[in-house]
Amino acid sequence: MRLTLPVLVSLALAAPVAQAAGDAKLEQQVKALTEQVHALQQRVDRLEGRTASSASPAATPAPASAAAPSAGYVTPEAALKGSWARIKPDMAEADVAALLGAPSKKFVLDGRRGWYYYYPGTGAGSVFFTDDGRVSSRQSPFGMGW
Repeated sequence: MRLTLPVLVSLALAAPVAQAAGDAKLEQQVKALTEQVHALQQRVDRLEGRTASSASPAATPAPASAAAPSAGYVTPEAALKGSWARIKPDMAEADVAALLGAPSKKFVLDGRRGWYYYYPGTGAGSVFFTDDGRVSSRQSPFGMGW
């Protein structure tokens, strides 16, 4: 019984040391993941052609305690929704292509030319044009309202 008490005391004293080591390791992992997220955000910004002023600052990584993305971050779905919202009546085809990219399919329906866009996980939308290549109507994957 005398041998058991010193073993229990040493185990009790070792537990906080092990906990502190686990906390330090967890903090290192959070820091590494934060840096990875920041690097990936910079890459997305470059690929999407965002300027340095609209992108998140390159030299200042987000603090490890930050739970939400930076204020400058826009989700791909939100960016797409914004692009669709900028499609207006009488807009030229080239302007539509600049905002939405190439359509998934071009078609003619009842004599009206249309462009069909499909986004996996989001839905589909279409833009119809007049004979002179101007937007006559659109149906966004996010709703029909102009």
